[in-house]
Amino acid sequence: MTADKGVLLCWHAERAGLEVLERTLKALSNRRITIAEVYYLVQGKKGDTFPSTLDGALLRVIEVPLEDPTHHAEIYSRVRQDILPRLHDLGHQLHINISPGTPAMHSVWLILHAGGSLPPDCRLWSSQYSKQTKRTRIDEVDFPITTYLSEIHELEYREPELAVYEPEARSAARRDSLERLARYSQVPGAPVLLLGERGTGKSRLVETFVSRLKQRSKVATVPCGGLDSDLAESFLFGHLKGAFTGAGEKREGILKEADGGVLFLDEVQDLPKPVQRKLVRVFQDRLHRYRPIGSDQEESADFEVICASNLPVQELRERLDPDLFDRLSHLVVSIPPLRECREDLHDDWSRVWRELQISNHGPPNPPWSEEIKETLLRSSLPGNLRDLQRLALLIMAWCPLGDQTRIDDAIGEWSRQEDSLSSETIFLGSGTRFERLRWFRKKLATWAIEQYGSWTAASEALDCDRKTLQKDASADTR
Repeated sequence: MTADKGVLLCWHAERAGLEVLERTLKALSNRRITIAEVYYLVQGKKGDTFPSTLDGALLRVIEVPLEDPTHHAEIYSRVRQDILPRLHDLGHQLHINISPGTPAMHSVWLILHAGGSLPPDCRLWSSQYSKQTKRTRIDEVDFPITTYLSEIHELEYREPELAVYEPEARSAARRDSLERLARYSQVPGAPVLLLGERGTGKSRLVETFVSRLKQRSKVATVPCGGLDSDLAESFLFGHLKGAFTGAGEKREGILKEADGGVLFLDEVQDLPKPVQRKLVRVFQDRLHRYRPIGSDQEESADFEVICASNLPVQELRERLDPDLFDRLSHLVVSIPPLRECREDLHDDWSRVWRELQISNHGPPNPPWSEEIKETLLRSSLPGNLRDLQRLALLIMAWCPLGDQTRIDDAIGEWSRQEDSLSSETIFLGSGTRFERLRWFRKKLATWAIEQYGSWTAASEALDCDRKTLQKDASADTR
């Protein structure tokens, strides 16, 4: 029986030094686990020297700058930002010894594991050295906690080609939006309305976040803009054989297909008006009863309702039947555009690149440079994720063999296309004049507090009342 090979991740033990690591490697070897590489986290002590290998394992020393090794939030942030991105495509199973380091470090490993941030097959170990026997005992940590975060993170690991939003986003705007989505999606039987510009990933959020939050594995998507007015009712409700000319056989509608899952109405404002009226009764009925065309029998289906629109709420109100709008708009989540989530741009770019890369066409890893960064930061990104997709495809076209010397050509082409495709050079919110003014005042107030550090200083600089700025900053611009 041959030993399994793996990668070990652990903190450097300040007092015992490499002795703890060496004993851990031997203890794992006794369990027939051979460690090929060690990711050795050191609390930023640059004066220490470490060997390149230890007991046959390659030692990769990673300095992690920590001001306080007992501060949970700082440790968590550093590990998520600096360490976890290295854990993709390791080639071996990951093992973590959670024992070395401070108690706060131990806790962070458990938190990351419970949140699904570690690879799904990762194994946690706890080691303890006995002075009496002079031997190290190592036990596997059984910590089977499942959360919606763990399910979403597991999806990222198992299907890395999907460009899925990171649930623990870096930007405040996206964090607030995803938290609201998590809260609203867990209310059983309540429709959720997603508002956001084109390309913000509303459909993908329903397929990944919402379906897991609602514990529904199936999503039946209705692209409302593509529905033929004459056939929309049949498509949704189904029909019996002979119900109308051309109905040669019985057809189950999309409502029946959604039974046991999620019914997702994408661009709901494009639903034909007659269908909107019929859906009002279906959605207000807890049993979701409906009548297929040509049938005198009612049927029912068990599904959760999610709708999405790229219109601001006031325009959506005007496009939808009043009763349907009232039914769908109790729980509204606004998905912010990428230009309001600049802190997440690097992560978004990496995910888009992995999703589009087929057969290793172009650089194997997501290219990132100061020029790419500045180009994306300067852009208003009117197409949101689609703008990132366009840049990724251009780089793959200009650098098909992975040679990045022509990236400048790709960036230049992308910028020229953006100038010709963009219909507006300045973004001033969306909706009515009042909604746009409220959006601008909120942006101005947020900028002012970041620029001047306090409400008093900001109000003095802008020559306005402090309470006015605070009110503008807290305004709901959904």
